[in-house]
Amino acid sequence: MESTKNILVIEDELVVQKNLEEHLKTSGYNVFSFSSAEDAIQSDFIEISDAIIMDIGLPGLNGMEATQIIKKNNAGIPVIMLTAYSEVNHRVQGFEIGADDYIIKPFFMEELLARLKSVLKRYEMIPGSKKFYEIGDLNINTKSKIVIRNEVKIKLSITEFNLLTLLADGEGNPVSKEEISKKIWKGRYNVSENIIEVYINLLRNKIDKNFSKKLIHTKSGYGYYIADV
Repeated sequence: MESTKNILVIEDELVVQKNLEEHLKTSGYNVFSFSSAEDAIQSDFIEISDAIIMDIGLPGLNGMEATQIIKKNNAGIPVIMLTAYSEVNHRVQGFEIGADDYIIKPFFMEELLARLKSVLKRYEMIPGSKKFYEIGDLNINTKSKIVIRNEVKIKLSITEFNLLTLLADGEGNPVSKEEISKKIWKGRYNVSENIIEVYINLLRNKIDKNFSKKLIHTKSGYGYYIADV
């Protein structure tokens, strides 16, 4: 099951901010809102956001400056900018610093939702772009490398973490042993099925052993998948 997308809204006009929150939540998104870019950047919410909707004319750190900072450290998060400016040079400047799309105020909410859906889909097609997974009570943050299940922090080796995120990226679909060997060990070693099974068991001991509901499953004769089923 696909996890709910987290959308970060940075908008100082409270009426617009509340309107965005209402429509995004109605459309099934989790929403975190800030009135200033400084507060948003200093928070922990950028790390878990799937997309950012940000006004260009923010007080203090403006949208252009904030996008530059965010994209430098979080290139895998799409940014949609809201602007009252219709001039082409403003849009060009925004695209040059990493903005993914522009919406000119005033706008129809249906158009913004369509554009948001489009950029999310586009980024999902980029390998390794996803930053946060939520599978049942398991949370995986690929930026901070933090794994938490039911509020318990789980320590994983680099290989275990890479294997876990590969399974999570499958979104409930089985990942073959061949694909695991290719993507985790990069074809540098002749990895036997036994080695893969060893690492799957290591993961199960850490992710599933102390919990009644098991998340890591086997598709006999093929491979493995992770799902809240």
